[in-house]
Amino acid sequence: MPSKWTEDDIAKLNPLAGKVPAKDIAAELGRSRGATVVEASKLRVSLGCSKRRQSTGADQGASAPTNP
Repeated sequence: MPSKWTEDDIAKLNPLAGKVPAKDIAAELGRSRGATVVEASKLRVSLGCSKRRQSTGADQGASAPTNP
């Protein structure tokens, strides 16, 4: 049976949210990534994107080639 989230767990989760990947927060709390994501969702805490989006030229304002 999973252990209940304590006030201490939540106090640790909040400052890490959005700054540290969910898997690292989970490890810090001794919980699974899934349990951490679910609890953050219940608390309406955004964990942010755990994967960085790779930048392309189009993302940086480069125009697409045009046919003359």
